[in-house]
Amino acid sequence: MTSAASLNKPKLSVVIVTYQSRATIARALDPLAQAAADGWLECIVVDNRSADGTADFVSASWPWVRLVRSEENLGFGKGCNRGFSIARSDYVLFLNPDASIEVKDLEILLRTLEKEDRACIAAPATAVGNGAFQMAGMLLTPRGLLMSSFNGGVRTFPHRKPVKPGEQSFATNWVCGAIMLFRSNVFRELGGFDPRYFLYFEETDLCLRATRAGYQILGVGEAVAEHVCGSSARASGAELEAGCIAEHYYTSRFYYLRKNFGLPRALAAEIGSATFACLKFVLKRLSGRPADTAGQFWTRPFLRLPDETMDLRG
Repeated sequence: MTSAASLNKPKLSVVIVTYQSRATIARALDPLAQAAADGWLECIVVDNRSADGTADFVSASWPWVRLVRSEENLGFGKGCNRGFSIARSDYVLFLNPDASIEVKDLEILLRTLEKEDRACIAAPATAVGNGAFQMAGMLLTPRGLLMSSFNGGVRTFPHRKPVKPGEQSFATNWVCGAIMLFRSNVFRELGGFDPRYFLYFEETDLCLRATRAGYQILGVGEAVAEHVCGSSARASGAELEAGCIAEHYYTSRFYYLRKNFGLPRALAAEIGSATFACLKFVLKRLSGRPADTAGQFWTRPFLRLPDETMDLRG
């Protein structure tokens, strides 16, 4: 006998974490309105105490959204976990507030996961501007970090390739967390996003845990989406580097490397990377060429972990 709860169960839960997202949130929510009205999907927005009125704007403009008003800024991964905790479907899409995907493309992602038993994550071909599409296969390793410092990114990610519109699905080791479809049972099995990451590398950590557990990650070119990269970072007013908030980027990277590859390899990669970056900075300055701030590693939270000052022991 089918229960009333199962009859009302949506096919898909969409979780969006917002912070200062009033200017961009419409692009994420508007394409989902009809599917929500039809009962096909539910949308959960977790607002990280935005100061720009994002939560009130969502409440007034999209009343079908299940809005969670956090009393503090939880960060991305912890905010996603909060939204997932009240999701009711077998699949969950984690969607950035500056990204958009049509329902027909969501259906393609769902069908792809449904027919691939060992696949737990799927991501579409995502346009990121200037004719480019989001890369897949960019799983960071200690060796990859060192390679990026020594050769400017060449061979850093040997499996790197864009997910192009129209191409067949392919297995990869990493997809961007801006638009990521997950099997709910596997997300739960893996423990969700590690809440210690405030921003950056939380999806890298989760992709690594998924592949180590024997699951597949798929890039799905038959589905397409769009993403305006870095809008929340720019809205924060914090110091940026390569479009990322420098403070969180470096602490998250070191934590990711230490957690997944051990302290000795993490230290070797970080120290080697910083040393070479500093050397390049000095050589450029001595030769009179312009040098970007990436070489000034001493201005960054070097070898520091999230929520700690200088802890290499715990």
